Amino acid sequence: MKHVAVLLLIGGALGWALPICQYQAPTTNLLRGEATFNYRYYDDPLTAGPDMSTGRLALGGEWLVDSPARGVGLTFGGEFALHQLALATAAAQASGTFRQYPFPQIAYFVFGGVEGFLDTRLPRPGLEVRAGVGYGRFTDVTPMVRALRLEEKLLQRGVLLASLRESALLRLAQEIGRERLYPSRAELATALARLLEAEARVTLDPKSLFLIEEVLAEADLERYCGWVVQFGLGYALLRPQAGAELTFHLALQGAVAPDPRSQILFKSEISGPYQVFEEYTWNLNASYSFRLNELATFLAQYALRQVKPRGQLPAGTQNATFQLVFRIGGASVTLQVGFSKVAEAPSWTQDLLIAAGWRLW
Repeated sequence: MKHVAVLLLIGGALGWALPICQYQAPTTNLLRGEATFNYRYYDDPLTAGPDMSTGRLALGGEWLVDSPARGVGLTFGGEFALHQLALATAAAQASGTFRQYPFPQIAYFVFGGVEGFLDTRLPRPGLEVRAGVGYGRFTDVTPMVRALRLEEKLLQRGVLLASLRESALLRLAQEIGRERLYPSRAELATALARLLEAEARVTLDPKSLFLIEEVLAEADLERYCGWVVQFGLGYALLRPQAGAELTFHLALQGAVAPDPRSQILFKSEISGPYQVFEEYTWNLNASYSFRLNELATFLAQYALRQVKPRGQLPAGTQNATFQLVFRIGGASVTLQVGFSKVAEAPSWTQDLLIAAGWRLW
């Protein structure tokens, strides 16, 4: 039930994101990657051997390309647990999908893909090829986020006395989306200034022009929206355990930007033979990031992998992490709380990490 509630909450957010997600970029090319690591070592001289020596490294990333005629999606993720300075367990997963839209004006597509995974707790790795049909698209809405950010900054400075019309924001976003056509960022800023002056009937001073360039260069504003649902058949070239080679595959992936400061991403996929409740593999990933201000960002992530062999109970892992990152000049402070659980464990493992760093030169 809790997983259903999460998906319903995410689905409800789709309605809140209409002002941002109504912007449609002609092409989308996004690359995201992240890594988290923590390690603890404690040795009491009054006891034999180290009392604590554990660590965890988590990796995740995605490359998404979407154009009117075709789309490509590559994802990877991995988790490596360390104990006594040695690798205790490792789990990694990677998948690739190629989508072809026969009619570019319609979001229906055919796809082919491959997925592989490795888990040291299983006897063998897994490799599966897939093909099928689906519906949906993703789009880069970063230009709209920058347009809204620019409006916010100009309102704070008093250059704008009222919010821009929705049509004006769309024109600004479309021009920002054509940044590659301009020889320099300064020339794009000048073009945006002319649009603002014509829309708001104001004259922008040099400070306002510099502010436009700042927003165009501002980091951590990348956002995207959209959703894709796909259904197909898979054939297992390698299986970690005995099971059916031919499987059905259902996947739902979505992204929504409720406001310029936040991003929600989720992906759920399940595969198994026609007796899906007797044998299946289920992966669920969700994340939420919120940019509190220029100095602080909050990030929450959840990952579930569950495998149910025929005639056995489900086995798998769950991980949830919450991070609060502060950046002050050359220094950074991170507060991270993590929870992890394997299927056979009665309760969650908890981990609290506080880290600080600074730039020396």
